Amino acid sequence: MASVPGQLVWEIVKKNNCFLVKEFGRGTQSVEFSREPNNLYNLNSFKYSGLANKKTVTIQPAGKDQGVLLATTKTKKQNKPSAHLHKSLMKKEFSRMAKAVQNQVTKNHYRPDLTNAALARLSAVNRSIRVAKSGVKKRNRQGLKIRGRK
Repeated sequence: MASVPGQLVWEIVKKNNCFLVKEFGRGTQSVEFSREPNNLYNLNSFKYSGLANKKTVTIQPAGKDQGVLLATTKTKKQNKPSAHLHKSLMKKEFSRMAKAVQNQVTKNHYRPDLTNAALARLSAVNRSIRVAKSGVKKRNRQGLKIRGRK
């Protein structure tokens, strides 16, 4: 089966696909987001598209208190969805996870242009897991006792 170039796929899906979310920004200016998998910033652009690019990076939580999942696509397994992603689970502290993401994305020459986006996504996912772990702080709902003057 012949592979289709990413630029052609992008020209076909950029205006209309099932993952596209159009919202209004300031005034009449619209903002386009995308809910597609393997899109780090969830923006509708060729650079971050998980549909049009062969090499993509995904960072997402791996469930409750289990860590962060880093997944990259295998370029030679494009036609096999079950073997399409190379997944690795990270349960380390943040600095070690950031170093691992940077090594995987930049140092291996995978997609060095996505390094900042991957680190930003890692930071956001790690922060959300940390909040979920610690639990929401409950406020004291009892009324304050004010001692009045006599």
